[in-house]
Amino acid sequence: MDFIFANAPYVWIVLGIFLLVSEFLLPGTFVMFLGIGAVITGIASRLIHMEFYTQIIVWVFTSFISLLVGGAAIKKFFKSESSVDPYVKEDYIGQIVPVEVDILVETLGGKIRFQGTVWDAISLNEKIPKGSYVRILSRTNLTFTVELVNS
Repeated sequence: MDFIFANAPYVWIVLGIFLLVSEFLLPGTFVMFLGIGAVITGIASRLIHMEFYTQIIVWVFTSFISLLVGGAAIKKFFKSESSVDPYVKEDYIGQIVPVEVDILVETLGGKIRFQGTVWDAISLNEKIPKGSYVRILSRTNLTFTVELVNS
């Protein structure tokens, strides 16, 4: 342990470089900011003598600041946009499908089978038992709103 504490600046720098390199293997950009904080902490602890607990505080602080500053810069550089895909058709509306799991009123838990896949479903009016057939009224994300088909 004494070796690590004696060479803490270098350990911080190596840890920071490791975190920066691991960013290429991990999704998102969060780890990069931890790595930047570690490199800054390593440089600062090499220039100024600090206790280990102080180094931890400096790492947390510099990681947080790099996250705030770098996150804002990344958002400006990589603008996100949301749009409606013109090729996605709402051809599911009006389809009649079987109920796989009892569908509850405005509560998740019910399931329907549509195009070979089981989907979440809710009903606006009544509980619909398994084995019944329903008509698809709408979809919100991955949940269909359905109504019972009277045979």
